[in-house]
Amino acid sequence: MAERAVFDREGFPSAVGPVAFLGLALLSQTASSFVQQGIPVLGVFLQRRFHLSLAEMGMTVSAATLGMMACFAVAGALADRLGPRRLMFWGSLGMALTAAAAAQVAGLAGLVITLFLFGATLAAGPSAGMKAVFTAFAGRARGLPMGIRQTGVPLGAALAAFFLPELTGVLGWKRMFEGFALMLLVIGWGFSRAIPAWPVAAKAAPGARPRMIVWPLLAPMAVAFLMAAGQYDLLTFSIPDLVQRGHVGISTAGAILAAAQIGGGAGRIAFGWWSDRQGGNRPRLILVCAALGIVGALAAALGPGRLPTWALGPLWFVFGIGAVGWNALVATWAAERVEGAHSGLAMSVTATSVFVGAVVNPPLFGGVVDRFHQFYWGWIGLAAILSAAAAILWRATHGARQAAEAAWSHLSS
Repeated sequence: MAERAVFDREGFPSAVGPVAFLGLALLSQTASSFVQQGIPVLGVFLQRRFHLSLAEMGMTVSAATLGMMACFAVAGALADRLGPRRLMFWGSLGMALTAAAAAQVAGLAGLVITLFLFGATLAAGPSAGMKAVFTAFAGRARGLPMGIRQTGVPLGAALAAFFLPELTGVLGWKRMFEGFALMLLVIGWGFSRAIPAWPVAAKAAPGARPRMIVWPLLAPMAVAFLMAAGQYDLLTFSIPDLVQRGHVGISTAGAILAAAQIGGGAGRIAFGWWSDRQGGNRPRLILVCAALGIVGALAAALGPGRLPTWALGPLWFVFGIGAVGWNALVATWAAERVEGAHSGLAMSVTATSVFVGAVVNPPLFGGVVDRFHQFYWGWIGLAAILSAAAAILWRATHGARQAAEAAWSHLSS
C-alpha cells in the first residue's frame, strides 16, 4: 500500500485534520519545553538566591530532568497501554499541581524535591505527544511531522531564554511557577481533546521478550545519552559564559541563547524532511548534527571575549543546529527499530537516555569549569563527548548502508 501524502486530510484519524493536529502537538511540546528547559535558564537566579557554585547550580536545575528520567519509560509504557489521549489528560493535571507546589516552597531542599516530582509528572506530556504523532501519521513519511513536533523543544527553550530572564527579574521565580501550572493545564487538556481515542496497543508478537525490544535500541540510547550533552550544556552554561567572558548583559546573553534554540528548531524540521528523502536513514543525518555540534563547541571555547557581540548570535545559531537539531531523528530512529506496539516505549526509553545525559552532563561541565576556572575546558570536553557519539553513528550509518545494499542485491537476483 502506497504511503499517503504527509498532510493529506483523507484517512487522518483526528477530527481536526493533520495540520491542526500537528499544530496542537507542537504547542503542547513547546509549553512543556518552555517550563522544563526554562528551569536551567532560571539557574542564574537560583544561584544568587541560594549562593550556589556552578556545580551545585547544575545539580539543582537538573532535579526536574532527573524526575523525567526516572519516569519516562513508565510514561511511554502507559502511552502504549492506555493510549496517548488519556495519558495527556491526566498527566497535564499532575504537571499543573506539582508546578503550583513548587511556587509554595521556601527552602532549597524543598524546591529540589518538588522539582523532581514536577519532572516525574512532566514525562507524561512528551511521551503522549510522541506516541500521538507517531501513530496518527502511520502510513506516511514520519520524519517531517516528528521533526515539526520536536521543534517544540528548542522553540520552548528559545522562548524561555528570551523572556524568562526579564520576566523573572520583575515577577520572581515563584510567580513564574504559578504561570507554568496554568499554562500546562490549559494546553495539555486542549491537545488531549484532539487526540483520537485509539484502542489499547496490540500485544507483542508471540515469543517476544524484553531483551528483544531493548537490543535494537542500544545504539539510539547511547547516541541520545552523548548528544544530550550538547543540548543541555549549551542551555545551562551559555548565559554564564557569555556574561563572564563575553562581557554582555544577561538579556543579551539570553537573546544569543535563544538564537541557538531557533537554530536547533530549524534543524529538527530540515533534518526530518531530509531524512525522509534519504529513505529514512536517520543515523546519517544525526551524524551531520554531531559534526556541527563539535564545530560549535570548539568555536564556543574560543569565541566569547574574542569575537564582537554581533557575531556571537550567528555562532550560537549554527551551534544550536547541531547541538539541538538531532532529537527528533533519534526518537524516530528508535521507534522504527521495534514493533509498532512498542513504539511509545521505544521513544520514551530513548528519551530516558537523553535525560540521563541531561542529569549527568551539566554537573560534569560545571565541575570542569570550577576545577580549571575556565569555560574553555568545558566546551572542549563537550566536543570530545560529541565525537564519541559521532563514532557510534558512523558505525550505524555504515551498517545501515551495508544492509540496504544486501537487500537490494537480494531483490535484484
